[in-house]
Amino acid sequence: MDWCAKYALSEKTQKRVLELVPRSSFNDLQKSIQQLQEFWDIRETERGFPALDFEDLEEEIRFLKIKNAVIPLVGILKIHQASYLNNTIHVFFEKAIGDYNEMLNVFKDTHYTMEIIEPIERVIDASGKIKDTASPQLKDIRVSIRNTHRQIQKNFDKALRKLSKTNLLAETKETVINNRRVLSVKSSYKKQFSGHVLGSSKTGNVAHIEPRVNIELNTELDHLHIDEEKEIHRILRELTRILASYSWLIDAYNKSLHELDFVSAKYKLARDMKAVKPHISKQKKIDVLDATHPLLKRKNQGENKPTFGQNIQMDESRRMLVISGPNAGGKSITLKTLGLFQLMVQSGMFIPAKENNTFCLFSQIYSEIGDNQSIENELSTYSYRLTRMKKFLALSNPETLLLLDEFGTGSDPDLGGALAEAFFESLYRKKIFAILTTHYSNIKSRAVQLPQAVNGCMLFNPINLQPLFRFEMGSPGSSFTFEVAKINGVSESLIEKAKKKLNKEKLRFNELLSDLQGKTNLLEKQIKEYKKEADEYKEKAEQIESYKEKLQSKYDKLNQSSQIHDSQLLAGKKMLEFISQYKTAKGKKTNEETSQKIIDYLKQQKTKTEAKKKANKPKRKLSKKQVVSYQQEKIIVGSKVKIISTKQLASVDEIKGKQTTLVIGNTRIKVALDQLIWVS
Repeated sequence: MDWCAKYALSEKTQKRVLELVPRSSFNDLQKSIQQLQEFWDIRETERGFPALDFEDLEEEIRFLKIKNAVIPLVGILKIHQASYLNNTIHVFFEKAIGDYNEMLNVFKDTHYTMEIIEPIERVIDASGKIKDTASPQLKDIRVSIRNTHRQIQKNFDKALRKLSKTNLLAETKETVINNRRVLSVKSSYKKQFSGHVLGSSKTGNVAHIEPRVNIELNTELDHLHIDEEKEIHRILRELTRILASYSWLIDAYNKSLHELDFVSAKYKLARDMKAVKPHISKQKKIDVLDATHPLLKRKNQGENKPTFGQNIQMDESRRMLVISGPNAGGKSITLKTLGLFQLMVQSGMFIPAKENNTFCLFSQIYSEIGDNQSIENELSTYSYRLTRMKKFLALSNPETLLLLDEFGTGSDPDLGGALAEAFFESLYRKKIFAILTTHYSNIKSRAVQLPQAVNGCMLFNPINLQPLFRFEMGSPGSSFTFEVAKINGVSESLIEKAKKKLNKEKLRFNELLSDLQGKTNLLEKQIKEYKKEADEYKEKAEQIESYKEKLQSKYDKLNQSSQIHDSQLLAGKKMLEFISQYKTAKGKKTNEETSQKIIDYLKQQKTKTEAKKKANKPKRKLSKKQVVSYQQEKIIVGSKVKIISTKQLASVDEIKGKQTTLVIGNTRIKVALDQLIWVS
């Protein structure tokens, strides 16, 4: 939680983050996660939300509840800052495009008002100082201060000019003591100068003398400053009295801004981790893709190393997951990642995984990770673990998630393995959800036999003898004991001796696991290659189909042009015939007959053309508005859509009335439904 706490503005929020305890209330966590999502949307997609800058007001609130108390100027400024920030936030929400109901709930006990800001600004200026006009008395006092100060300066400058013409002054000529300008007079001449000695140099060679003409004026100035402080104190007391009637609202400011600080810290952590919103289910189910441990990922990024995400699915039919595989292959970090994710989800936080993940809630989460040897109680690691297992058995129920690392180790492999198997069966009967890592073959075998248990393994490359740091559900993994020994420089002869000492059935079982994992790795590689080829073939087929459509369109256009050309050519020939008949015709009657033939032919051609146009006339096109409206009716959760204003493609994650929540990469935004076009 240190990572999150560093983003908190106030010490109070930092403490809250560090003391954060997972919750199991479905409704509370839904609100908390939705609140964080809304703040993410505000910061990523909206404009005008103010920067978070405030100080804790608990001390000022305490003063407001005490009669005749006076809040210092710095406290008044803190109240002004909180009130101004609150007003700015309320203005933002009035203008915001999206729906931010959970974020609005943070400020439900506050409202926009100038009744706190105005009395403060009447007496305090923009630089945080009390104005001269705060009261008539203060104005008069400050006028007197300025006049007196001006006279003191005038007197001093006159004395300085006069003495500068003599040999009485030291090289520095003047200095300041107790906020008073004094002349630096050579000690041997101090008796020749009229004034009040306020001090001397370290060597004693220079005496610091206040001119006599200024002694009385400086005393008067001191009294005026005292009067000024008294008047300021009176003004602040009156201002405190005015603000006291709004103590409930100032208290609400303080609580709301601390809550905002808490949400902001979680948002900044989520942004750092590139985390996403978890989906909480009432069904007992965990489904997460590309889960990466945030601390490991940050460490690896600093060392330019890759971090491999893990895919884990658990439900009522697979509620006990047994993870096996080689040492240093990633078993423990996979267990810790899922455990950390569960705690983060139940603390209302985002997780660094892919979208569309699902988590259920547990009322109890127990873990046994690492070496917990108890020196105080004189318990060995194994004894300590047995004590813990006894406790887990007593407390566990169907609402429990149990995380056990290196389950059953610490004792004789055969005896310890048998006891571990008995514990495993007892935990299974408790109907709990559990994730455990182990090297014990009997635990792996028992997981195969029990219907609601499942094996999973960390993959290992048997060719180059290197762990792949990838988790696979469904099959047990070999510990690759001898392969790991070989990597670490153990001689072949020693490994062969060890194999001969091993029970043949156990060796055969281990070899089968190794062989199975090798084949699984090969199959996984082939599936990826086939999928890649299928995607390439699909892309080529789409390109061919697109090219075919373009060719067909060109052919249709050419064919249409050809038909028009033939029709025009035929009409031209016919007209030439009519013209020839007209020229060779004898008599008026014959010419009239030819003219009528031309008219009849033209009418016939016109009728044919209109009939053809009518036959080929496309169906009435919908207006652009009608098309958009029709497309919007097709939009559902999961649809691919285009944002009209930006032309960006996005996925629909949620629809509330006329408002949608879209996903673009790792970013979620809220967009009105009428601003979208359905794509697929």
